[in-house]
Amino acid sequence: MSSLLRDARRGNVLEVKRRLALGEDAEQVDEAGDTAMVNAAAHGHHDVVRVLLAHGASPEAQREDRPSALLRATQKGCIDTVALLASHNANLESTFADGKTALIYACFHGLALIAKVLLEHHASTEVADDAGNTALHYATENGNTKIVQMLLGAHARTNVYNYERNTPLLIAAINGHIEPLRALLKYDADVDLPNDDGWTPLLCACDYGHVDCVKQLLAANAAVTAVTSNGSTALLLATKKGNTDIVRVLLAQSETPLEARLNSGGMTAVMIAAAVGNVTVLQQLLDADADFTATNHDNKTALQLATEKGHSACKALLLLRQQHPALYFSKSGQLDQLVRTRKALNDKDDTGRTALMLAAAEGHTHIVSYLLQHNAAITVLDNNGASALSMASGDCRRLLEREVLCRIVRDGDLETFEEILQENPALDLEQTDETGTTLLMLAAANGHPELVKLLLDRNADIDAAQAEGKTALSFALEASHRTCILYIGKERAFRERYPLLYHARSGNVEAARACILDTPAKIDERDPDGWSALMYAASFGHDALVQLLLENNAQIGGTDKGGKTAFMVAKDKAAFVKLILEKNATDLRFNEVMFKGAIECDPKLGKEILDAFLVEEGRYSLSFRDLDRIYGKESVEKSALYSILTLEAEDDAQNAVKAHCLQHIIMRRVLQLKWEFFAQRMYVEQCLMYILLLASSVISGCIYQLDEDPNTTNIFSLAFWTQARVTKRPRGNNKTHVDRVDDEGIQMSFMIWFVFVVYVFVAYVIVHFGLKPKRLWSLAGWCRDGTYSGLCAFLWRGAYVELNWGDENIMPDAPVWKAYAKKVLFFHSIFWTGVLCLPFLLYLGSRTNAEMTNVKDQYQALNNMVLWCTAFYFFYWEYKELQGYGLRKYMSNAVNAVQIMVFLLIMLVYVPCQLGFIPETVVVREYQLCMSGTICLALWILSLQYLEVHPTAGYLLPMMHGLLLDSVRFSILYGVFQVGLTCAYYILLQGSDGYESVLHTFITVYFVLFGQIQTGPIDDLASTSPVLSIFSKGLLMFHMAIAIVLLLNVLIAMMNNTLVEGLEKAKLEALASYANCILRLELSLDSRERTEMIYVIKPKFLQAKENAVLLDRSLQTGRDEAKPLLALKKPKKMDAHVGILNPAFHEVVLKSDYKTGYEQKGSATEDFQADMRASISALKKDQAAQLQQVKSQLSDMARVLQELQTASSVESGSASIQD
Repeated sequence: MSSLLRDARRGNVLEVKRRLALGEDAEQVDEAGDTAMVNAAAHGHHDVVRVLLAHGASPEAQREDRPSALLRATQKGCIDTVALLASHNANLESTFADGKTALIYACFHGLALIAKVLLEHHASTEVADDAGNTALHYATENGNTKIVQMLLGAHARTNVYNYERNTPLLIAAINGHIEPLRALLKYDADVDLPNDDGWTPLLCACDYGHVDCVKQLLAANAAVTAVTSNGSTALLLATKKGNTDIVRVLLAQSETPLEARLNSGGMTAVMIAAAVGNVTVLQQLLDADADFTATNHDNKTALQLATEKGHSACKALLLLRQQHPALYFSKSGQLDQLVRTRKALNDKDDTGRTALMLAAAEGHTHIVSYLLQHNAAITVLDNNGASALSMASGDCRRLLEREVLCRIVRDGDLETFEEILQENPALDLEQTDETGTTLLMLAAANGHPELVKLLLDRNADIDAAQAEGKTALSFALEASHRTCILYIGKERAFRERYPLLYHARSGNVEAARACILDTPAKIDERDPDGWSALMYAASFGHDALVQLLLENNAQIGGTDKGGKTAFMVAKDKAAFVKLILEKNATDLRFNEVMFKGAIECDPKLGKEILDAFLVEEGRYSLSFRDLDRIYGKESVEKSALYSILTLEAEDDAQNAVKAHCLQHIIMRRVLQLKWEFFAQRMYVEQCLMYILLLASSVISGCIYQLDEDPNTTNIFSLAFWTQARVTKRPRGNNKTHVDRVDDEGIQMSFMIWFVFVVYVFVAYVIVHFGLKPKRLWSLAGWCRDGTYSGLCAFLWRGAYVELNWGDENIMPDAPVWKAYAKKVLFFHSIFWTGVLCLPFLLYLGSRTNAEMTNVKDQYQALNNMVLWCTAFYFFYWEYKELQGYGLRKYMSNAVNAVQIMVFLLIMLVYVPCQLGFIPETVVVREYQLCMSGTICLALWILSLQYLEVHPTAGYLLPMMHGLLLDSVRFSILYGVFQVGLTCAYYILLQGSDGYESVLHTFITVYFVLFGQIQTGPIDDLASTSPVLSIFSKGLLMFHMAIAIVLLLNVLIAMMNNTLVEGLEKAKLEALASYANCILRLELSLDSRERTEMIYVIKPKFLQAKENAVLLDRSLQTGRDEAKPLLALKKPKKMDAHVGILNPAFHEVVLKSDYKTGYEQKGSATEDFQADMRASISALKKDQAAQLQQVKSQLSDMARVLQELQTASSVESGSASIQD
């Protein structure tokens, strides 16, 4: 290769200039026959081409089989080079080896700028390549609209064929290039020019599924009647492909031949759609009134083809059209056709669906409206139990709902109408029909006063008028329905007289605000029924109005004539309480109705209510508002504690209430006060009496000897108490039977018993009188700064006269001195017991054992009488508790049922037997001893109740229930092995020691569980029956492995798990147990006793009527409102009727005394659990959404697969049809 050619290829323009200046030949060629010009153009060196042209180099190739410089520049895409060569008269018609010119090449590769340059230099647009394609063919095929427009602007021919007999318009239709197609039509391309097989652009677009091209061609008046050589029309082709959009467009053309047939097979469009199973296209064709009864060349109808191919949906559609035309037209939305059929509108298809159901499901509102006007049945159900209303959606559903309401109102079905309102409270009651008739008008016109009243209460528009100008009152007057007229008139008067109440009932906030601004004094106005604006707003759930009324200081308290408060009638009680707390938390007074309703809605609301009555007294102290009301000074049933502990709800709800409310500082202060006022005193009293009951029960059983002759002397006779019985000696041959035995411990036993009885009596008296609140305060005051004269006054009057009960700071350090006073009382009980017992102990100590044994019957009788008295004491308290709880609630507690039966057993059976009232011939001694043992065991177990108040042992009691359940479950599991092993041992070792009977065998096997193993009977079998001996040993080994190794470890694991889980809730349950203990004690008090605990100076109205229900002055003055739910505090002067509460209600306490630690932990745990539940709920929702998305994708995939199968079947069907 010469240096010039090499430099031209490399683009070394200076070197090229130098060589040309030296005279080198510019037309020299390389080995391939290309000149320097061609090489420079091929490598895009525009400057070299310019230099060569300036030196007269030819742009053409030296050989005909090689591309010219222009073709090379076009191939390289160098626009400037192409323009330069074209301007130097380069041959624009030179071609590549395949016949493509530079213009054709540029159009084929989409080089628009080069094509523009070539066209500007008048390159020919009519030249075709070896395939017969012009530049316009290639530009159209590539969808390059810009090049197509340039070519058409250069007057390129549009109707030219290539060798495949396709015009540019046909190519655009085949490829779906809408813009090139639109441009070709604009330049008068023949829209119906077919190829050799008769395929027009419209037919091609329909066959390839290009709906936009079809629309454009039809807009250009393409012939929809065009037919291919095999008889295919545009509709037939679109039907084969299942293109519903194209079928819809074609059916919109009136000239579309619906009954055209394929030459082969005679198939119409309906037949093809049925054969391929395209139900959508089939319905479109049937909607266009295509003939579904025609037959093909095989004399088969569309229905037969659908049945043959197994297309059930198409079959059902054709059957519906053939057998139930009215239903079909309803489904397809063809109202004119439906009207012309004049068939029964309530006709059903095979699935039980009516015309109304089908129209509603498809969303044809005009059909639904027509059917409803002709009284089509709405409540009819199909075979699956679905109604038209359940199938409808959107406007159709609204139409049906309105018609349902109208029919219900016309029929006067009040119950159904109320059910609908309950299910849908936001239902629009102002719905009208075509004439503007409302539901109120219908009810008035048909004379249904109950419905009229209900609609008016729901704020129906009285003044609404229909098309003729008639109102509801006009309809009622025309029909002379007097009750309806009366209701409408009364409602009109109510709305005019009480506009604020009406707007509160209707929820119109702006109108209510305007009324309040105009007449602020009427914000608490009430209607004749006693309802206020706040009650109306709360009952209908208008929270915005409730908030508006509270902001304007609407009265919260007060009741209607039926005694209902705003809280009672509130629709959403939780929201109502929250609004009240937000606005008036510092002015509220506690009421148990509000509190109980709040904790029933949400336990956290109860906590918020209690928070409202806490008062911060500095950084470290707290005081309480309305603590006496929270305490329940009116009655036990109206205390917060009673509401919490007697809440009837699920276990989870009860635990939540205890966690949020029972652990609250106020509730723990209330428990502390109840403990101080009465519970501690009653607890100590009952604990003393219960210890005496236990001691008497044990002594009674121990003294009662099985071999002693019964003492038949009447215990109420003087001889029983004065005559000593002679000691009896052993009798019989073996001298083993003893009637009476000298007991050396009887003297010590009697002395201890006597001391114990005296101490219980003395301590009971001191506790009963000394721990009463007023006396305890007085004694604490004397301990702090009293004198002995004051002590004498205290002992005489029961009160310390130097205390000023009206002083709010009566004794700031009262807790310390009250604790000291309790110690004083305890030492007094010890002292006075010693004083009273010493003479008797000296006397008893001087008696001999024989003398004491002789009075054993009297001692036993005294003990039994004490036992009876203590049992009666506890029975009395249990009876009072039963009255407080009620029989059903009391007996629902197993402990209550057991203990009251034990006390009855002692009083009615055991003690009468011991005292001889029931002879031993009726209840023999053995039974009496068994009874005594049972009573002792039951009493000791029941004594666990007294540990409820213990700070540490009390935690164990709530877990006992779970442990007992574990034991029961274990017993069920072990019982199977116990019975089976009993049978096996009895079969093998029957008659041996310990295996004499099934009962003995059962007992022997049972004690193996505790390590008592008897191998003797098995060893005895070794000599006589070695096989049985070996088998028995194996059975024993199996028994040991199952009973001790496996099952006992299972029980231990179960109990351990219960303990681990129970410890987390033990403190809460212990607190609940403690609170229940206090509540049981309080329920056993009468109103007079409770009054003495709460007041240090009782109100005069209570002094005048001791047995009346406790009512304070604030409630008495509020009787006009019948105990308001909530009442705002109003300062009043303390008159003579108001008593003085126990100063403990006003004590300031330290915050640190009420921080237990587990309250915060429990709260944090609950918050964490709530967050976890919310997270889990969110994850579930996301999972559901993802699952729904996956289902949707699977559905789409199934649909695509079905379409592919349909397309393949269509192609195969088309091939068979064409064949």
